Amino acid sequence: MACHGLVHKQVGPGFVQIAERYRGDGEAAARLAGKIRDGSVGTWGRVIMPRQTQVSEAEARALSQWILSQQPPR
Repeated sequence: MACHGLVHKQVGPGFVQIAERYRGDGEAAARLAGKIRDGSVGTWGRVIMPRQTQVSEAEARALSQWILSQQPPR
């Protein structure tokens, strides 16, 4: 939560922003799980997503599914 806000960008995008970008993409959960564990750069500009190697593959899959389930506030 230090890098991602629930709705809005902090250092990286908010979880709702991520969910909105990938809504309807059936491959998104697996790709996001990989980005959680392996890190990435360039998806959201010059922001670096550092590797989270302490997160297991199962935890990364659960996290990515939770992120993708986020809805904008009403």
